[in-house]
Amino acid sequence: MIRKTLMAAGLIALAPAAQSAPLIDVYAGAYTWNASLSGNIASGNDNIDMKDDLGFGRERQNVLYFGLEHFVPLVPNVRLKHMVMSDSSRNTIERNFEFGGGNFTAGQNVESDFDLDMTDLTLYYTPLNNVVKLDAGLNIRRVDADFRLRNGGPEGREAAKETFPMLHLAARANLPFSGLYAGAEINTIRYDGSRIQDYTVKAGWVSDFLLGVELGYSQYDIKLDDVSGLDTDLEFGGPYLALSLTF
Repeated sequence: MIRKTLMAAGLIALAPAAQSAPLIDVYAGAYTWNASLSGNIASGNDNIDMKDDLGFGRERQNVLYFGLEHFVPLVPNVRLKHMVMSDSSRNTIERNFEFGGGNFTAGQNVESDFDLDMTDLTLYYTPLNNVVKLDAGLNIRRVDADFRLRNGGPEGREAAKETFPMLHLAARANLPFSGLYAGAEINTIRYDGSRIQDYTVKAGWVSDFLLGVELGYSQYDIKLDDVSGLDTDLEFGGPYLALSLTF
């Protein structure tokens, strides 16, 4: 996880080097937000509620992104985005359940933690780019999930790694001569009982000195159907405030 975060931070640090390249626009940003988490996980017949059973609530997520847009025909624009979500909890459970090879009994104090990393490579075209900007393309998302439960006995653990090709659509309206903008984005795919989808609505401002701010709301839905033995039906989302650089 640390290596991925450092790699993304390095990409952002390299962004000013592209400023002098002709007909190339570079943008980058980062933010941390507390997302509300709900839903359940399972590795068999028992659905385990992240809130009611394990005691999770709002989780901190770190997001870094770096993008490059150009004017070369037929070659897509590109954006890299890395999201890290992780937390731990301790809760006294009120029912029996099994997860990942571990058996858990009502009344036990269960310690649980999870890591959920998502890395997006978005390749997109911009058929319209004036006051209104439209993007359409392919988002390739790598999901790396790891859930662990402990009660002093055998640990229950399930992990899944999967890559999903997703439809990417985005729109942005720019208010001329002000640096103000508003926009929305959606990425989605559904197949074989699994569903990965997210949407973002946002508004922001870019100054004449490259620095900008963005206020938005993001919602993510992750439903995995027996991916490496793991089932999930999770939702997390909330508002965020990001700092950005545009060249």
